[in-house]
Amino acid sequence: MGDVIRRYGPAILAWILFVFLRPGPAPGRRLVRFCVLGLAVSQTALIPAVRDLTRALGVPSIELLIAHLAMVGAVWAGAQVLLRLHGLPGAARRYTAWALAGGAAMVVTFALAPNVMPQSPFVMEYCVAYAVALLPEFAVIGRLCLQDARKAPDRILRTGLGLVVAGIVAAAAYMVIRTVIAISARAPFDFDFDYGKGFLLSKALPTTAHLLVLVGVGVPAVAGLLRRRRQYRRLGPLWLALYRAEPAIALEPPRTTVFPTRLQLYRRVIEIRDGLLVIRPYRTGSATGERQEAAEILAALHAREDGLPPLSPETTVQGGQDFGSDTEYLCRVADAFREISRRPAATVP
Repeated sequence: MGDVIRRYGPAILAWILFVFLRPGPAPGRRLVRFCVLGLAVSQTALIPAVRDLTRALGVPSIELLIAHLAMVGAVWAGAQVLLRLHGLPGAARRYTAWALAGGAAMVVTFALAPNVMPQSPFVMEYCVAYAVALLPEFAVIGRLCLQDARKAPDRILRTGLGLVVAGIVAAAAYMVIRTVIAISARAPFDFDFDYGKGFLLSKALPTTAHLLVLVGVGVPAVAGLLRRRRQYRRLGPLWLALYRAEPAIALEPPRTTVFPTRLQLYRRVIEIRDGLLVIRPYRTGSATGERQEAAEILAALHAREDGLPPLSPETTVQGGQDFGSDTEYLCRVADAFREISRRPAATVP
């Protein structure tokens, strides 16, 4: 059972994460999905079923080249995300050229090798090319992730970045070990690195590296999804009350949404702001906090529904300084609104 989990677990987890990370217009998000896709393809190519398929098709060991090229692509994408976030476009272009050169060298040496036996011609050269293609980008990913982890204010993000760093270190150690083994097979002197061929370093270490990176990438994404879902649900009662007062604020009627997208949360916040503009003339503008604003909103909704004359044409708009802080502010207002609206009319402040 343990061997099955080791062989299939990383591939299954990678594909789940790839499906979970929905496409988006941001280049960084596309690169993150490409990174996870590379990890998924790399791990899938190494499962026994794929190996048996390539043998049946008469192209034995081609799955190794596919897996390794997919890994180069995944590591390249991860490095590109970080380099662009840190404002290093020149370095991003250099690492792109490096990855392309390394991948080309891998294809050429793989084509020249008669088989993948360690002592065969060009196998050592292939392993060296693979290591050279990956290790510099491992270094930049590890360095920048560690740098960001130290500055990240969010504990979940720090945890995710720390797991990625640990996975990168494990992957780099595995690459060094495999390269040493490949070189030792062709060395003119007697050198046999048997310890590197054991289960711990040859099997458990790369699997652990993949899992650490996948979990490190997945933890912030899952946390963001859950936070977005919680905010969307918290805003629900306030949005629904404003929608009932003025349906024109919404692009779509109310519907059940289990896992809202960023766009859906953004629209909910904007539609609440539009609804608050509609009832603005019925508000006194004297609210100084979330709870008082919630009570004022409820009173304004009742006044508008009852056909009372407007109270004031202008009120001070309260909220956050950006979308994130404004969303949190409206969530607190919505929490207070839900609590106040459940009370009997006589007890509403």
